[in-house]
Order: sequence, then structure tokens, then C-alpha cells
Amino acid sequence: MPDGRFEPAPPPEKGAPPGSLLRRLGWFVLLAAASGGAVILVAYVLRGLLFLG
Repeated sequence: MPDGRFEPAPPPEKGAPPGSLLRRLGWFVLLAAASGGAVILVAYVLRGLLFLG
């Protein structure tokens, strides 16, 4: 059951400018870094499993 801490943001009004370019690029860089880190972590764990046996 939701506890009310997070509420969805309302949709932007018609004619409202999109967010700043720096903010949008920041999200892209953050997501790219997080996905790259996840790939590195999984690859490291799978490589370690090869040497267990």
C-alpha cells in the first residue's frame, strides 16, 4: 500500500518549454553510467564464477 511519500508529477502545461538541456543531458549521463556500472558488476561476478570450480 502506498505511504504517500512519492507523488507523480503532473504533466507539463501546453506550450511549456521542455527542461533545460543541461538537466536532460545530466539524466542521460546518469543513466548511462548506472547501466555501465551494472554491466561491469555482472561481468565481474560471472567471470569470478568461472574460476570457482
